[in-house]
Amino acid sequence: MRNCSCIFARQRDAEEAILFEGRHTLPFFWLMLIDKEDVERYREKMAGMSPEDIKQEDTSMVLDKLKAIAQAATRRDYVKKHLITCLPLFDDWLYYLQISDFSDMKIYVDLYHIGSSYNNMNDFCDSILKAVGCFDEDIEAWNEDTIAATCGYESRNNNKKPFSDLSKAYRELNNKNIYGGFEKKIHLNKRMSFRKKTWIFVTILLIIAALIIGLLLPVI
Repeated sequence: MRNCSCIFARQRDAEEAILFEGRHTLPFFWLMLIDKEDVERYREKMAGMSPEDIKQEDTSMVLDKLKAIAQAATRRDYVKKHLITCLPLFDDWLYYLQISDFSDMKIYVDLYHIGSSYNNMNDFCDSILKAVGCFDEDIEAWNEDTIAATCGYESRNNNKKPFSDLSKAYRELNNKNIYGGFEKKIHLNKRMSFRKKTWIFVTILLIIAALIIGLLLPVI
C-alpha cells in the first residue's frame, strides 16, 4: 500500500518509479487502460487480503503494458468526442507511458486509497466497471479539463525526461490550474446595493472623523 493513488513502474535497476499521482481522485485517463477482466482480477486480489496484508502487500492493479496501452488507444475517439480540449494531453500521456521504463512490461495502478473511501472494495470495483462501461458504450461521464481529473499529477522520479518536459499540453494545463483563479473578470458595471453603499459611506465618515480628531488633539 502506498501513500496515495498512483501509476508506477518497476524499472531495470529494480527501483520503483511513481510516474503519476491521483492523490484523492481517480483520473479518467487511468481508467482507459483498464478492461473488465482487469477489474475482476483486482476484485479477487483484494478480496483475499486481510487488513494486515493490505498494510504490507502490494495493493495495485497489475496491467499488461502493451494490452493496456492498446486498450487506451482504442478509446481515443471517446476523448475526441467528449473532451476534445484534452486530446493533446491524452496523446502525450499515452506516448509517455509507451516510452517509459517498465522493465517487466507491467503497468501498476495503485487504487487502494481511492477504493478505501467506499463501503467496501466490491462497491469500488463495481464503480470502476460502470466507468469503463461508459467508454465502451460511448456515454459521456466527465467534463473537467483539469490535471486531477485527466492524467493525474506528475511525480518526481529518476526518469531522464519528465512528463512536463515532453508535454506542452500538461504545462499549459498546469499553469491554468495554478493561475486560473487570477483570470476571473471583475464586473465593474455590477450595481452595488443601497445597504452596501450606506455601509461604505458610514465607514468613510468614521475614518475622516478619526483623522480630524487625531489632528485636533495636539492643538487642544
